Amino acid sequence: MSKISFLLLHLGYGGIESSTINTANALSDKYEIELVVFYNLTRNQENKLNKNIKIRYMYDGGPNKEQFLSCIKNKKFFSMIKEGFKSLDILIKKKLLIIKYIKNCDSKYIVSTRIEFSELLNKYGKNNTVKIAQEHHHHNNDKKYIKRLKNNYNRIDYLCALTTTLKKDYENFLSNNNHTKIILMPNMLSDLPTKKTDLKNKNFISVSRLDEGKKIDEIIKIFSKVDNRNSNLYVIGDGKEFNNLQLLVKELKLSKKVHLLGYLDKKEIEKYMLKSSVFLMTSVSEGLPMVLLEAMSYGLPCIAYETDSGTTDIIDDGKNGYIIKNRNEDEYIEKVNNLVNDSKMLKEFSNSSMKKSKKFSSVEILKIWYKILK
Repeated sequence: MSKISFLLLHLGYGGIESSTINTANALSDKYEIELVVFYNLTRNQENKLNKNIKIRYMYDGGPNKEQFLSCIKNKKFFSMIKEGFKSLDILIKKKLLIIKYIKNCDSKYIVSTRIEFSELLNKYGKNNTVKIAQEHHHHNNDKKYIKRLKNNYNRIDYLCALTTTLKKDYENFLSNNNHTKIILMPNMLSDLPTKKTDLKNKNFISVSRLDEGKKIDEIIKIFSKVDNRNSNLYVIGDGKEFNNLQLLVKELKLSKKVHLLGYLDKKEIEKYMLKSSVFLMTSVSEGLPMVLLEAMSYGLPCIAYETDSGTTDIIDDGKNGYIIKNRNEDEYIEKVNNLVNDSKMLKEFSNSSMKKSKKFSSVEILKIWYKILK
């Protein structure tokens, strides 16, 4: 049985981690899987992994960025110096431990999930190891990032692109690289649910990290302006913006209608998916958002702002949801109202959503993996 190693920063609650867990579980029937994880976080998704998957933690603990910033904010200079040295120590250990693992790894395949690990894999990976890099974020035309791809991927065997747009971009960036093959590898839905929303409740839902870039405040403001007499908005997720969003809900006098539910597990999320009729997203940038795929698998049409990549590979505008260009809030509100007030269209969109989600099932995505893992 061939062995595959996945290099991960942590196993926390993010899209990269969820996607990797889905992939690892799906491949574990035919391959020996090892997850090489740098940070050992207190809250993680380890329980979602199949029991035959090995986990190797490189560092016992998590990053200290929050502690360092808190010292700066509160002007605790001695603590700031202490946390600064700790941060430097973590960075050095991260690099050295990952290099050591790559050099001594006995896996036939190594899959890197982040550019900093991919660069090390490119430099230190053995010649007989199949080196696979995954890019989970959009490059956003960042010149530094693009330069890193051009200069440090010449020994990477496969570069996996989440979307058709990104695949074309990588082919352009690596046009002088005759070694690396660019593969379209969308995120995988681990299990398609057996239940579907009945669309009876005209509720809205959003599942996201509550970070600034996700713009959940805009979802709440949009909800305040749509026809919400018989609706609730469920916001599932945790993050830095939680308290600010709570204040906004109070300010808009929506405490009885907008429910900030924090982190919930998969079973609890399903309950709210089934109680909703439309999924809302307002992110500024996305790779290939798993949450859209998961929402569609429950038959939820999705409405999102246009991003450089990701949303257009999932949402077929006017068929299973809407993509709003130029972050036009008025148009967003109009599409929401049109959809929830037209039962026939809502049902058609719902059926199309479920159909689209099946294209991202483990059966379909494994076909791509098996072509690489010859």
